[in-house]
Amino acid sequence: MATFEFQTAKGETYEIDAPSASDAQAAFARSQVSKPAGLLGMVDDVVRSLASGITFGYADELAAKAGSLFGSGTYEDNLRQERARDEAISPAIRLPGEIAGGVGGAVAAAPFAGLLGAVSGASRLPFLARSIGIGAGTGAAYGSGAADGGLADRMQGAAGGAIGGAAVGATAPYVMQGAANIGKGILGTFDPTRRAAADFGRAVMRDADDTPVSLAARAADLAQDRPGVASLADAGGENVRGLVERIAQSPGAGRTKVVPALIERQQGQLDRLSDELSRLTGANRNLTETVEQKIAERKGASKPLYDEAYSFDVSTSPALVQTFQEATASGWGKKILESPELKLTLQSEYGLQGMPGKEVMMPVIDAWKKQADDVIESARRAGNGNIARVVSGVRDKVVAAVDAVNPAYAQARNAWAGPSRYLDAIEEGRSLITRNVTADEVKATLAKLSDVDREAYRIGAVNAIRAQMENDAAKLPDMTKYLNSRAMRQKVAALMPTDDLAKKWSRVFDAESGFSTLSRQALGNSATARRLAEQDAAAGIPGEMILDVLSAPVRKGIPAAVGAVSRGVRDTVRSRSDKVLADMLLSPARLQDRDAIGRFIKRTESVTAPLKKRTKIGGILGTNATLEGDR
Repeated sequence: MATFEFQTAKGETYEIDAPSASDAQAAFARSQVSKPAGLLGMVDDVVRSLASGITFGYADELAAKAGSLFGSGTYEDNLRQERARDEAISPAIRLPGEIAGGVGGAVAAAPFAGLLGAVSGASRLPFLARSIGIGAGTGAAYGSGAADGGLADRMQGAAGGAIGGAAVGATAPYVMQGAANIGKGILGTFDPTRRAAADFGRAVMRDADDTPVSLAARAADLAQDRPGVASLADAGGENVRGLVERIAQSPGAGRTKVVPALIERQQGQLDRLSDELSRLTGANRNLTETVEQKIAERKGASKPLYDEAYSFDVSTSPALVQTFQEATASGWGKKILESPELKLTLQSEYGLQGMPGKEVMMPVIDAWKKQADDVIESARRAGNGNIARVVSGVRDKVVAAVDAVNPAYAQARNAWAGPSRYLDAIEEGRSLITRNVTADEVKATLAKLSDVDREAYRIGAVNAIRAQMENDAAKLPDMTKYLNSRAMRQKVAALMPTDDLAKKWSRVFDAESGFSTLSRQALGNSATARRLAEQDAAAGIPGEMILDVLSAPVRKGIPAAVGAVSRGVRDTVRSRSDKVLADMLLSPARLQDRDAIGRFIKRTESVTAPLKKRTKIGGILGTNATLEGDR
């Protein structure tokens, strides 16, 4: 190692030990560097770094030349001082500054580069080729500017820079696209609608063999049976319902929509079920109003038929005369004919003060038949089945003889059998909710009743069901539990006038049963739901960003950076997305808006498309579920 001697402009002499004269000159130049102190020094460092990047490393040469032109030392001495000053800049400032300067220079030169490319034809080259060319040119310029020495050194620096720049240019498009995707994904993660679509899509995919489109189609069908009540969530599987449960159990804007919506819907279930039963069976909900109204209506409508039936001359049918005489000659038939009740009925209802002749005996036969009905019903209520059986046999024999010769009487009875029979049919209908009545018995009873009495039976059954539900004191009662047993479902189906109406009721009831299940699951204060909500919050934004926007090669480096997002920001974003989810999942009005549902489903599919291409997503989603690829 040799010793070299240098002298400053002030006459000061320095001795420096160095391997070569150039190393000694560089060391001497560094010792003469004068850097401003404090903030001014930092600003000077930033400006120098930006200038170096903008001029592709030629800022030192330009400054040295300018100094020599204005009489401030020689070019060589000035260049050594400029480079020594650059070396004194902290890498934490120099490297970002040079990069930023280089980018700024490239942006400023873009219009000229574009014009040059158009003139030269380079703009018609593939994008990758143009990127490599730009990288090579930029690298060559910077390499030559950063090199020391003469032309040979500059050429060597330019060659090395060109090689490195070409490599950077070849990878730059992909790096930039990846960065753009990452940035887009990060920004998208803060978009409540996108997050909601992602949550919904993953929940649907976890339900086997389901897709957002098929779920939306099922929901649309459900809305036809329960318009204004059904929602998108009601058509979902276990994981979609679990999504509603998580929102209901998580404090935030989503919970404030989910909980009131489910409570309001569940509280309205009694009226909905009662209304549907009344509508499908043709039975009015208000029993008192119905009975009074129907009695008046049926009696008025049947009067012409009874007038025709009463005008029949019984004496023209010896067989009928003989049958009635035999029935009333002894036993129960005679007792009913001679009863004070029958005498009073003839006087009050028919205006007969005594027994008329055979030619006008039809009112007497009708009054006797109705009195027999009362005896039969009283015997049944008292448990005297044998008496009811005997009297029924006597009555039915006479009625059959009348119908054979006087068809108008059968038509009149079918239209109206009297208020007592109507009320009896209502009472029979009330017994439908008891366990000792089977569906087959309901069918048999309805089959033998007249049209008007069949109507009364249904009114009694529907009002008995409603009364049973109204006695439930729970705050959020599940009204479907009173009709959910196999026996009750069969009895209610038998109550329907037609098979189509029975199928309609089955769909309505299944939907209402699903409503109750969802309400019970979401509002049940489930510990499992709280645990899942906590896990979801713990995964938070980082996991979703990694899953949705990052590819495998860059996945490892992002979580730490994204994990720096504060809990407050994460919870705010989660709350907003939950609000969007709650609105889409539980709003019946939203389900009726086909355009809105279509846009949401389309966005769901676009967000979850990358998931379908993965086979294992367990670590990110908090589950070990394996998903099938695209079919």
